[in-house]
Amino acid sequence: MLSGTNSSLEPGLYVAALPIGNAEDITQRARNILSLVDVIAAEDTRKFKTWINFCGLKINAKIITYHSYNEIKSAEGIVKLIKEDKSVALVSDAGTPRISDPGYNIVRKCHENGILVVSIPGASSVTAFLSVSPLPVSPFLFLGFITPKEKKRLNFLNSFSNYHGAVVFFESVHRIKKLLASILEAWGNLEVFIGREITKKNEEFFWGYLDKAILWAENKKGEFIIQANKRKC
Repeated sequence: MLSGTNSSLEPGLYVAALPIGNAEDITQRARNILSLVDVIAAEDTRKFKTWINFCGLKINAKIITYHSYNEIKSAEGIVKLIKEDKSVALVSDAGTPRISDPGYNIVRKCHENGILVVSIPGASSVTAFLSVSPLPVSPFLFLGFITPKEKKRLNFLNSFSNYHGAVVFFESVHRIKKLLASILEAWGNLEVFIGREITKKNEEFFWGYLDKAILWAENKKGEFIIQANKRKC
């Protein structure tokens, strides 16, 4: 059982964004919230502790795990804590919680229970990436990570065959070429913009067509974000 409640924060859930790569991108408000809450629910506690040490943050909160494998059970526990007048910050490994990261269940349960939910905005790889894109970004459809299974992936992409605008994906180093090949097969040789390791030391961008993007992705490492622009026929 946790003891003591920080009187300077109202009990509730504080959804706090962390930097996506560069530690200097944390907001002052996020620093303040993380230093004041009673509990921090982190996607990966080890990564979070490494991150706060790197940033020089002083954290007095109890740090608990909240990830996709224990999300439903943890959400119930967090609601219980808040009902006991605790303030809880929700953080992901990087960027804004819930954007292709865990968080849906706890946010929903808090709303269902009439609990205060506060956004502590900050870095988001989607908006950071689109802000430097040379392609039109309005409208844009965010699909995040999609299934790695080839047939299901193609069927999923084909379900958006009538959409016209920018489509944004996340992908990992081991599947980037396969995803690009599937987009090429489903939608044709579209113009794309790709970011690798956004805001990090090895940040890199590609602008061109899918056939050339597949060659560019050869032997590239890191985390990727892809914008494919579907044109009207």
